[in-house]
Amino acid sequence: MFGRTAQHQKQIENLQAHVRRLESLVDALATRAGVGEEELQELRGQAGAQIPERCRALADEGRHIEAIKVYRELTGAGLKDAKDAVDRYRERGV
Repeated sequence: MFGRTAQHQKQIENLQAHVRRLESLVDALATRAGVGEEELQELRGQAGAQIPERCRALADEGRHIEAIKVYRELTGAGLKDAKDAVDRYRERGV
């Protein structure tokens, strides 16, 4: 369980469901606007490009796994999203 109490867990689940609905809305709007999948992925990457300073410092020190763990703690992201964010920072510095 991510939260300490059942109430926290429920709040987290509600927020996750809300994020999924927003992501679906973005996908629908992108389709209507004629934005292709590749461009949409690029835009998503730009929107979430900034990672917390602590994660950047860890990645710069070569402590990539620790940077991913801290990213997850600070953002609530899943493992794949955290790894992608840290990898993107390592590759592009964003």
